[in-house]
Amino acid sequence: MITQEDIDAVASLAEPLEKKELNQVGWDDVYPDWVSNHMTPYEMVRDFAERMEQPLDQKWQKDASLETLRWSLISEEYGEVCDASADNKPDNMLKEIADLAYVLYGYAATYGWDLDVALRRVHFSNLSKLGLDGKPIKNEAGKVVKGPNYKYPNLSDLVEPK
Repeated sequence: MITQEDIDAVASLAEPLEKKELNQVGWDDVYPDWVSNHMTPYEMVRDFAERMEQPLDQKWQKDASLETLRWSLISEEYGEVCDASADNKPDNMLKEIADLAYVLYGYAATYGWDLDVALRRVHFSNLSKLGLDGKPIKNEAGKVVKGPNYKYPNLSDLVEPK
């Protein structure tokens, strides 16, 4: 679980206003990205993995220890989201949701899967759930369900070995 000390430590790394505040080795290479580079989430995670010497573009599930690591990261972050939901601190909840998204993107990057493209295709597929009248179809709980024109997203080209 994240403590207030952890939160304060992360807050100290918030986007700096002036470069002179930075004195971490290797930080000079990162700073311009925060100011001017509009990287997609997938690109940011790949950048992190490269800088942290983590594997990218691996064959899916060939390495059981890598799969175990990735799932442990997802599980840990999911647990932190669950913990944050009880804290009543929306900024912390948003941070934990972002961390969960980050490790999910990291999972995809590990196997060379472009999650940005996959999300766009899933978004398009989700929009095809509308009814013939152009209105959403919902079940009794309020969940949007598939309409008659639903199109399943084709992601097979994104997961095939390169």
